[in-house]
Amino acid sequence: MMSITSLLAGLLLPALSSVRENAHRVLCGSNQRQLGQAITMYSNSRRYQIPIASVLDGEVPDPSLLSRVRTGVRYHDAKVAGGNPDRVPRPLQDSSFDGLGRLYRWHYCGEPETYYCPSHEGEHSVEECQDMWKAERINEDLHGNYHYTGHKDWRTGKRKTLLQGEKLILITDGLRTKSDYSHGVGYNVLRGDGSVAWKDDVITRAKLTALPPMSIDDLRDLDDLIYDVFSGQ
Repeated sequence: MMSITSLLAGLLLPALSSVRENAHRVLCGSNQRQLGQAITMYSNSRRYQIPIASVLDGEVPDPSLLSRVRTGVRYHDAKVAGGNPDRVPRPLQDSSFDGLGRLYRWHYCGEPETYYCPSHEGEHSVEECQDMWKAERINEDLHGNYHYTGHKDWRTGKRKTLLQGEKLILITDGLRTKSDYSHGVGYNVLRGDGSVAWKDDVITRAKLTALPPMSIDDLRDLDDLIYDVFSGQ
């Protein structure tokens, strides 16, 4: 009897796993669709501009951080009255919402769960990050599970707007590390016309590294990969 039970379990588990993953894909697509509606409302009140991602405005843009939704406050050591060293925030810093996080900040999409893929099993899970959305100040960056295209082409400087319609890829699943690539064999894609579609892709995950890029070469390779994905290549 045990062997028959084990055999049936062995046959059923892969099927159940497949059903669960298919359900997660649908929920993931629904999340992206809600974010797309929020971006549309945000854009309509800002002359078609989409949320700014400050990681693209630095001297060296870092598209690997386009999943960031809120910036943590950096600290530095300083002497306070009495000569005791203390940790104080760097000047002119706050815990600003950024990228897709601006949709939350301005109440276009106020549920943190929407920014997280149900298939995600790596760092930055919704359970891990929940409290950081409502905290007055955070000390480390807050990330969602979706990679955002950002407000401009970081190589040409050209602004992106919803007027580009289906030619504009707005959101994909995470693209920073292998564990951010939540579905493993592909990803959902939100376009500027509000449509969401699944894309089969096992090659992209193979190109991602297990850890965030540390070297210049790794950063350059990841930059190329992310650029190709958002260019529809």
